[in-house]
Amino acid sequence: MRPILRDLCVLLGEQKSVLERLLELAEEERRVIISGESSRLEDIVRQELRELSKLNAAEKKRIALHETISGELGLPVQEINVTEIAKRAEPDESKEIQKLQAELTGLIDKHSAINKENRELIKAHMEYSDVMLDLLVDSEDPLNNFYGGDGKAAPEKKKTTGFFDHKA
Repeated sequence: MRPILRDLCVLLGEQKSVLERLLELAEEERRVIISGESSRLEDIVRQELRELSKLNAAEKKRIALHETISGELGLPVQEINVTEIAKRAEPDESKEIQKLQAELTGLIDKHSAINKENRELIKAHMEYSDVMLDLLVDSEDPLNNFYGGDGKAAPEKKKTTGFFDHKA
């Protein structure tokens, strides 16, 4: 394998390792959200930021390799991507590059799906918390809000449903 393409494969392997760690953290984040251990979220986010910093550094190195690879393959830098590199590489090089590309794509897809689930879980928790707070302290029935023409709750429709009053 040509040294420059070996360097690219090593770099893609580094990115793969970081993405695997980010996927583990996202899965742990989902478990924490479901179990309600909000105090652990801060630690997970801190770890994710460290991993994202590593991923960013590897990505900068990969972008720098593009110029060298474009020169070797005779392609303009803006046309360089993993698919184009694999097309122009020797069969053994191409196979390794395509394998890494497929693994990275799979990790990104999994991570994206878990992040979407986590966003939905957090949204559901926030909505639940909002309803619970409204039930405890709000002077309006959160399930039967009635608004006037100005967008504010119509005074004649207000009901006192909260357990705690606002003067406490």
